[in-house]
Amino acid sequence: MPYLPVYYDSLGHGGQIIGLLGAVKPATTFILAPVWGLLADQLQNPFLILQLTFLVSLVGQLLLACRDDAKFIMAMVFVTALFNAPVKSLLDSMVLDHIPDKTQYGRLRLWGQMGFGLGSSLVGVLLSKSKQIHFRDTTTHPELEVWLAEQFSSSYVRQAIRFLDKFWQSLTGYKLLFFTYAALSLPTWLCIQAFRRLDLQQQQEEKAQKALISEALAKTRKKDKTPTRQKTEIASTAPNATLQGLSLLFHNTDVLFFFFLVLVVGISSGVIENFAYVRLREVGGTGKEMGLSRLVSSLAGAPMFWFSGRLSEALGVDRVFVLSLLSYVARFLIYAYMRTPLQGLPAEALRGVTFAAFWSSGTIYAHKVSPRGLHATMLMFLNAMYGGLGQSLGAILGGKLQHKYGTVLLFKYSALADSIIVGIILVYLSLRTNSSFRDPKPLVPAARKSRG
Repeated sequence: MPYLPVYYDSLGHGGQIIGLLGAVKPATTFILAPVWGLLADQLQNPFLILQLTFLVSLVGQLLLACRDDAKFIMAMVFVTALFNAPVKSLLDSMVLDHIPDKTQYGRLRLWGQMGFGLGSSLVGVLLSKSKQIHFRDTTTHPELEVWLAEQFSSSYVRQAIRFLDKFWQSLTGYKLLFFTYAALSLPTWLCIQAFRRLDLQQQQEEKAQKALISEALAKTRKKDKTPTRQKTEIASTAPNATLQGLSLLFHNTDVLFFFFLVLVVGISSGVIENFAYVRLREVGGTGKEMGLSRLVSSLAGAPMFWFSGRLSEALGVDRVFVLSLLSYVARFLIYAYMRTPLQGLPAEALRGVTFAAFWSSGTIYAHKVSPRGLHATMLMFLNAMYGGLGQSLGAILGGKLQHKYGTVLLFKYSALADSIIVGIILVYLSLRTNSSFRDPKPLVPAARKSRG
């Protein structure tokens, strides 16, 4: 939910607390997302994990609204993060496994971006409208209590009406976020179920084709014990294949540099996602302006998602990431120098373009270079470095700097740091001649390469 930092700020929590709360989810994601990925690849049942984690994380998110103290909020954020860590990556992995042309991923992902922007803008409008609604309290308006007694003879009905009245009053303001989040989760759950049925249908068709092929081979052979022996060998070497695949990832220079770039972008994102709307409130922004900002971000990102496949092929994922960091520099400076909420809209437009290019290019690259059987794991590593370690470091460092120097200087220092890092990266890329960033291939052992 994009407005959580503003919700924490409305509860009276300072920059350090907001930074720590913003770091809990990314840090948990960094530690546990790869574990979820390995589990999904080993069990070969991603939908079971997806359904379980989606439901539990939903409950944890809703419980955030129950209490205002920082310790309880931190505990609920941790529970939510624990089970939410694999959701996005599992969905990305399953989508990529079902589309032949991986460069088309961005064209599918843009619909999620559009939905996010539309939902965020509507919630922003609800937030601004809900603060204008005032309800009469039966404790201060005895005439309402008299009216209830005249209209409803049952005490249970009167109690139910009082409960609903208090429930609605508790939902006004930023707590309305959680009710809206629950309502929007229902169609998401229905889509997951529909996707699961399609996947089961495809698996059944593949099994039927394999059965026909096996039957045809059996008729041409009198006696063949090889299949049983092959199955035994595959079962015994599966864990070794996983370890070998992980070893390939950690010993490949391009992959390590790719994850370093993801980390840097994640740190920048951690700073800006936790304090951009705090800055917006400082210059007089309300829920309406926040919703408009998210809508502008999503509309700007839609075309980039559509063309992201071609962009990454033309430039290479490394150059796309450098451009993303330069975009962060511009966004930091816009937020630092803006004086009215609407002056932040160019930064939000850059956010949409940057995230679309970065995430689509990074996801396609990670899926293409992942060793066989480690597609979900590779995407979990991507999410762990960006939404995990990167955003947690950004939230913690941003919280400390914001508490000590204020939001304006936080963004100025962040722009300076990203500019220095971009310079270092450009020097490194100019010295490196051969890389897999423009034409990524699955990582395979050296022995297999020589045989191929």
